[in-house]
Amino acid sequence: MIYLLLAVTASSLILISFKVFEKLGIDNLTAITINYLAGACFGYNSIGWSVDYHRIISANWFPMSVLTGFILISGFVLVSLSARKAGIAITAISSRMAVIISVLVGILLFDDKAGLVKIAGICLAIIAFYLTTRKGRIEKPEFLIILLPAAVFLFMGLNDVVLKITQFYFTGSENEGEQVRYVSTAFVIGFLIGLPVLFFRSCRIKQKINLRSITAGVFLGILNWLSAYYLMMGLSVMEVSVFIPLVNISVVCISAMTGYLIFNERLNPANWVGVAIALVAIAMISRG
Repeated sequence: MIYLLLAVTASSLILISFKVFEKLGIDNLTAITINYLAGACFGYNSIGWSVDYHRIISANWFPMSVLTGFILISGFVLVSLSARKAGIAITAISSRMAVIISVLVGILLFDDKAGLVKIAGICLAIIAFYLTTRKGRIEKPEFLIILLPAAVFLFMGLNDVVLKITQFYFTGSENEGEQVRYVSTAFVIGFLIGLPVLFFRSCRIKQKINLRSITAGVFLGILNWLSAYYLMMGLSVMEVSVFIPLVNISVVCISAMTGYLIFNERLNPANWVGVAIALVAIAMISRG
């Protein structure tokens, strides 16, 4: 349960940070790129920099870390593009609905239990995701606007699934050092992918990389590392079809309340109904 609480806290703070970055005029691409380097350093430091380049390259989980790094930074980019092209509401729904992928994989591949109560809770969770992120009437989208949210849905779900597969088949649930090396290496891969993109954009539009955005990236990296670490540890002691929905629904609730209480974001009646349904869904999934 402690891993669940810590994962929810870190994940919620990431969303809150992006809201603060917007108000402070922080460049998101710079912060996102730097965050992976900072997260990797924070992770390697947690194991006393017990890092051997040749050992990492030859590790059976290294290909999974490359895949994870690609998924991590691609997911951020897709969320950014989808939010701009398709709108924040559709993007939020797509990212939250990605829990379906991890739940189905948990049931099909890892023999997670699928009782009637859990299935009903998952169905309620889907409804809650829609209601808590609904901001009004959504117009019929064009093909590109459909494609981007679909990609967000896929990448967010794949991230959770790849973490579970790596923990189950490669690092083991009790080998914390290897899990830390895997996640930290994935962060390095994400940084190496984002760095040339950042410099290319800086050269093309002549936008300088300022210290404020770098500092924001370091802060975001620490939160991102903690979120990934506690997600990995939580998956080692809880079923993926329980842990992932609980994290996502809890983050939705906390984000909704934080937006209302701190950032004065008005919640419509559908949002409040969604929050209430989410709480019921959490209880049903936990007991199912």
